[in-house]
Amino acid sequence: MPADIGHGQIWWVDFEVDKIRPVLVLTRSWVAPQLTRLLAAPITSRIRGIPCEVHLGSSDGLDLECVANFDNIQLIDSDRFLAQAGSMERIRWPEVCAAMAHVIAC
Repeated sequence: MPADIGHGQIWWVDFEVDKIRPVLVLTRSWVAPQLTRLLAAPITSRIRGIPCEVHLGSSDGLDLECVANFDNIQLIDSDRFLAQAGSMERIRWPEVCAAMAHVIAC
């Protein structure tokens, strides 16, 4: 696993049964190097306009307008992270918190 991986970064991940696709890393930066699996939200171009999505695009390092889908967050083996694609600005992190709060009905 890359040593500098952490929350707010967008990485390409090799999903064994699916395909190579981007994810938004949710695991805290200072904890990630000690873990074998990281928490991430898959990114998709299927935008449904629901509160558990966070919009991403070219300003985040992606070619298309898309969303991180928090209804499908998952733990991913750290050795499946291939390359960093971009990152989300820290100022936008409250959007992640709001989407996550919606998912767990806070």
